[in-house]
Amino acid sequence: MTQRRTDGTARRGRIGHRALIAVLILGFLPPMLGLAAPSAPVGAQERSSREVERDLEQTEEQRRGLASELGTVRGELSRAEEDLAAVGARLEDARFRLTAAEGQVALAEMALVDAEEERDTAERAHDRATVLLAEAEEELAEQEFLLSSHLVHTFKFGSSGAQAGAMALEILRRAEDPNSFAVGMKQLETVVDVQDATVKLVFELRTAREQRARDAAIARGEALQAEAVAVATLRTVEQLREEAASLAEEVAEAEQQQRTMVAALRTSASETASMLARVQTRQASLQTELSRARAAEEAARREAERRAAEEAAAKAAAEEAARAAANSGNSSSASSASSGSSAPRGGRLSTPGAGGGPGVPGIVCPVQGAVAGRDFSNDWGYPRSGGRFHQGNDIFAATGTPVVAVADGTVTRWNPPSAPTSLGGITVTYRIGDGSEWYNAHLDTVAEGIEPGVSVARGQTIGTVGNTGNARTTPPHLHLGRRHGGMWVNPWPTVSPVCR
Repeated sequence: MTQRRTDGTARRGRIGHRALIAVLILGFLPPMLGLAAPSAPVGAQERSSREVERDLEQTEEQRRGLASELGTVRGELSRAEEDLAAVGARLEDARFRLTAAEGQVALAEMALVDAEEERDTAERAHDRATVLLAEAEEELAEQEFLLSSHLVHTFKFGSSGAQAGAMALEILRRAEDPNSFAVGMKQLETVVDVQDATVKLVFELRTAREQRARDAAIARGEALQAEAVAVATLRTVEQLREEAASLAEEVAEAEQQQRTMVAALRTSASETASMLARVQTRQASLQTELSRARAAEEAARREAERRAAEEAAAKAAAEEAARAAANSGNSSSASSASSGSSAPRGGRLSTPGAGGGPGVPGIVCPVQGAVAGRDFSNDWGYPRSGGRFHQGNDIFAATGTPVVAVADGTVTRWNPPSAPTSLGGITVTYRIGDGSEWYNAHLDTVAEGIEPGVSVARGQTIGTVGNTGNARTTPPHLHLGRRHGGMWVNPWPTVSPVCR
């Protein structure tokens, strides 16, 4: 993330630098380009062709600079838009993560409620056990008191058996009839039974006391454990919420920064393109002006030559006339000679002087609907289990998505559903016209009729996306490998341009 921010800062610095240059050029171009200045009035002095040529040279330098700048800006804009798409994908992934985190938060909160209910239940169980223990202790104390009293009486008057015998004799002595004797004996049995029950009850109460004490300890332990679970759950919930919020905020900020950068680059590209168009318009105007200036200069040169010739002819005629006047004896012939010689002389004077493996044209994307940069990336050479390195590209898609031949070819090998390999699972390999073999692994099914020796056409379905072989625990995807010249080569440079 730090590297991305550094790159973004550097790019924004370059954009600001270009904006300053654009302002300076825009301020300089109107008078140079003649777009803002009014046209020269009719009759104003025309510029020379040399002056126009100097302007053309300067304008051409500006055009080359702006064209280079525009190419640079557009290149950076293209990369920035790719980065924006990548950040958008990261943002979508972050939102998925946030949604998942919120789902985990909801589950954790439900678990927290359950833990609190379990804690409350355990506390109530502990309270009940405490009350029952207290009641048992009270009843035990009462029964122990009765038993102690009976033991004291037994110690004082003899064993219970002796007492029972004495009581039986006393009943027999006092009985007035058989009925009263039977009633007395029944009462005697009841007394003995009560004593036995008291002893048994004391034992049972002691046992119940111990069990209830254990129940109380277990209930307290469960309450403490439930409370610890509730606290741990609460901490997990808070951590999940913080991580999800931080991730969403970070990616959203990165996307906004990238959008700002793309907007600035688009503005810079638009302004640079506009300036370039104005420079090119100015160049055309200067070319027209240069043609007019050169035509005017040529006309002026010819006019000057004509005047010079006329002046030379007049001068020659005057000289000839002077010589004729000096020769008074032969004035008529001198005049004739002067007239005859002036034409040729005048005639002479009036005459003017004289990248993975080679590309495969026309291929199609191997997975229908796959988009490079979204469904797969350049994962060539990534480390794999067992010290291996990834010799291909993984293209992710839903199970059952058609896998097609990238070009016309012939099936050379396969591993059908009846004989999958432990690594690639169900596979199909075919060879195309340039001699390279294309390996398609982790398929879910093989298309009907596909087997070694069968010809396949570009775009023909050869199977469907799956996760067979060692991809059982991964999302469904196609492992695409390319073998050229006896070596595995990276498929990414060849297939990514057609998966759009």
